[in-house]
Amino acid sequence: MSTDLQQIKQKSIKSVIFLSARNFSIQAISSIGFFILTILLGTADVGLFGIVAETVAILGYFSDLGFVSALIQQKKEVTKKQLQTAFTTQQLLVILSILLVALTYPKIKIARNYGPKETWILISLVFSFFTASLKTIPSVLLERKLEFKKISSVDIVENIFFYFLAVLLASMGFGAYSYAYAIFAKSIVGLILIYKISPWPIGISFNWESAKKLFKFGIPYQINSLIAVAKDRLSNLLVAGIIGRNNFAFLTWGQKAPRVSLSIMDAVTRISFPAFSRLQKDKESLKKILQKSTYFIALVAFPMLVGTALIAKNIMFIVPKYTKWLPALVPLYVFCFNFAIAAITTPLTNAFNAVGKITVTTRLMIMWTVLTWIFYPILSLKFGLYGTLLASIIVNLSSFYVWHLIKKHFSANIFTAILHPLLASLIMLSALLLISQLPISHFSQLISKILIGTLIYVGYHLIFSKQQLLWFFHQLKSIKKTN
Repeated sequence: MSTDLQQIKQKSIKSVIFLSARNFSIQAISSIGFFILTILLGTADVGLFGIVAETVAILGYFSDLGFVSALIQQKKEVTKKQLQTAFTTQQLLVILSILLVALTYPKIKIARNYGPKETWILISLVFSFFTASLKTIPSVLLERKLEFKKISSVDIVENIFFYFLAVLLASMGFGAYSYAYAIFAKSIVGLILIYKISPWPIGISFNWESAKKLFKFGIPYQINSLIAVAKDRLSNLLVAGIIGRNNFAFLTWGQKAPRVSLSIMDAVTRISFPAFSRLQKDKESLKKILQKSTYFIALVAFPMLVGTALIAKNIMFIVPKYTKWLPALVPLYVFCFNFAIAAITTPLTNAFNAVGKITVTTRLMIMWTVLTWIFYPILSLKFGLYGTLLASIIVNLSSFYVWHLIKKHFSANIFTAILHPLLASLIMLSALLLISQLPISHFSQLISKILIGTLIYVGYHLIFSKQQLLWFFHQLKSIKKTN
């Protein structure tokens, strides 16, 4: 193996572990802030923010014709013309998206009887959408160099700032307006920081030759993103309209804690795209890094999801005035199961994009979109919140087909890679379920579950997968030495 390939592999694995730790920190901060806000705010306010956030997030898919991914995936160094062409095109799309919101919102406001609270949350999220587009090129330049430490630093500062300010304002009685003011402040702080860390020769220009090269990869990639809009964002809005704000708030709450485990998946996905792109001609290296990355995700995500599901009820009864969220426990359990599969599947899907097999991803996205639009509306209308959850399980189980495709295209056996983390997590789950039946206080159960669960999980790996565990800790030590 060449020195360059070896360096890419080593830097990628170390970056995955480092960025996972950073992402975990971000998600932990986000979760703590979110749960404090859910104590201070009502379920309807939380549901409102979730619905508006989903609406504005749709704009993000239309603000980029795949140029960003094309710039990251490109093997050669990107030129100033390419950067400025991508930036100019993106800003035109952003402006058109904001105009679309300005033209359509007045009618929606009247139809839905929205007041100033809803309007200000929307304005703040649109402003956040605009500043996020200005951050794109500096982030691309950092990602191409695998400089995820710097990107993560900005993300951490943004999240701390947002939740600190939102919680402070909510405690002062600002209600749902707390979201709006905190989003404005966070967006400005993040924009200043990213340009301080990664300046670039910003400029407005358009070069047709540069655009054609970016379009070649970007348009097929963006088609997948637009399908994802229909699959995720639009279906969420449809579901919100069917089950109402309060039930949508329970869905939002149920996803929040399990999503912390997906911080590992996000790290792998973010790093694997540029890393796989540079390894796309070395099939053996791709296979190894796929299996190592998958093992690492499962090693960390699986026990976190099991633990989250088994301690949530205890925490609800320990925290004063928090039992209002008890209806969100069933969504939490379902999302823990779904995210265990998604945590493995999403980075695997990303591997097809990185090596240029975008048509494979497109077919998968179409499959998931069709399943989503068949099962979500039908089951949500018939069974309400629980119908939505059942639909999510059905769609999620189809993800096992991706694991089959990975075996076919990359000769990587995903079931083998996750075997030990899966078995250890199942044993831990069985033990914690027994503890849940003990006639002791919720606080005693909470402490017992954390201690016994940790002992079982670590003990299993020390006995049955010691070599893999040692590899993991070796990577952690090597990161520490290089910092």
